[in-house]
Amino acid sequence: MNATRIGAGDRPRLYVSTTDTTDVTGDLDYIAIEHAINGEPVSLTTAEKVYTAQLLDSRGLTPTAIGRLIGSDPVTIRGWKTNGWQPAPTGRPHKASEAGRERAA
Repeated sequence: MNATRIGAGDRPRLYVSTTDTTDVTGDLDYIAIEHAINGEPVSLTTAEKVYTAQLLDSRGLTPTAIGRLIGSDPVTIRGWKTNGWQPAPTGRPHKASEAGRERAA
């Protein structure tokens, strides 16, 4: 019996790098990113997700399609793009009105 693996077929494989496995800072694992852009299951860090989303966006994929590949919400992907492909700050924003209340207490 012959079987075809899901995702296998005539679609060309996309490569992030032909020589490197990480970037110079070690923040990006190009092998994991390569798996993600080719639709293979992989866990990505936030930095890898942003980088992968930028690559896929430059190839014309929609935020919804990108989100399916990297495991992120399309709204988050649109936010990264709007923010120059930078992740949003984490944590609760500090409000000036709260700071005044803390000093008064």
